[in-house]
Amino acid sequence: MSAEFIKMISELHEERFNIHLEEMVKNQTPCGIFFGFIMVPSNAVKNIQSLTKTGLNVTCAIVLADVQANALRNFVDIPVITLEDLPRFGEESFSIVKLQEVFLTFKFSDFAFTPYFEQYGIEILTVSDSENFSSVMKHLSELYSVYEMLGSDESKKVFRAAIKGRLTGKISDYRFAPEAQYFLNGFYPKAGDIAIDGGAYDGGTAVEFSKLGAKVFAFEMDATNYKNCATRINKFNGDITLENLGLSDKAGKEKYFYFGTGSRKNSNGALTADFVDLDTYVAQKNLPRVDYIKLDIEGSELDMLHGAAKTITDFKPKMAVSAYHKPEDLWTLATYIKSLRTDYEFEFRHYKVDCTNYTMDDDERSVLRYLGLSYFVPSPYEMILYCK
Repeated sequence: MSAEFIKMISELHEERFNIHLEEMVKNQTPCGIFFGFIMVPSNAVKNIQSLTKTGLNVTCAIVLADVQANALRNFVDIPVITLEDLPRFGEESFSIVKLQEVFLTFKFSDFAFTPYFEQYGIEILTVSDSENFSSVMKHLSELYSVYEMLGSDESKKVFRAAIKGRLTGKISDYRFAPEAQYFLNGFYPKAGDIAIDGGAYDGGTAVEFSKLGAKVFAFEMDATNYKNCATRINKFNGDITLENLGLSDKAGKEKYFYFGTGSRKNSNGALTADFVDLDTYVAQKNLPRVDYIKLDIEGSELDMLHGAAKTITDFKPKMAVSAYHKPEDLWTLATYIKSLRTDYEFEFRHYKVDCTNYTMDDDERSVLRYLGLSYFVPSPYEMILYCK
């Protein structure tokens, strides 16, 4: 193994979440827990209790506004402060011990406040499962095989950071790319290309691909998302075919859960949608080739790739595949693609989420503006495997 990869594994033995948690308990490190835009007092109490039961020195809960603080104070016996109290840490008149670390509760919007805490020297932590480390150790050889497939030093740095960040729970351990998501140089569609947009959601990526001159076939399984996507695409004069279909390993009806941006196929889901495998779709539509595939289908990426095996083998399309919905995505996706075409080249990037017109509402964005924070949100999500 490379020295850098070995160093990363060695660091994880000392810095992974459970070991770090033990050190925090041992040293009674002052820590807090943050509740952002969404706070249900009863849920907040459970989250606080789960931390204090481990023996952590939870010195305070942090919220956005006084109205939240006043509501939560009725249910907890630790101080509740607002974000704007943070600059007062260290003053003799302020009774709370200076925080060193703050836990987030895996609500996406809360990640937007990471830079605010970091400017005061506070580390942001998310809870990581100890089983994740065992899984990485079990699949270490497969992870390293994918690591060695990556073409650039930058991709290898991002890949190592992705593994480390997931296991330490530290947002600061991730490495984020500067370019727009899906637009790594050399890996996006060009004029005249036939492009597949798997997981079109609101049509944003389909429109951007069409602006490049590609003929786009966009797939969105959810009826509500499909209607919103159709509205956006109909306002744009581009060559886009929108299908109210999900992409999978076979054609047919399947169940799914509706979560807006995160709607996903699941056998226990309350809703039903039509699905198709790409190989069947390409044959039905008599597509002469497929030049590009983008996939963000909430954990069904490997299923879809199985259903596109002939298309991938025959045409070797450039691809941008989401590789973060399942832990095993880091080693299964590239391995399967390589099994279809040994001549594929790979890169790997991790992106902040652009919330300029996405995920947040205007009121939430106004809070970020007030605090001087960016609409680009660091998170454990949005890792992309690029292939060509």
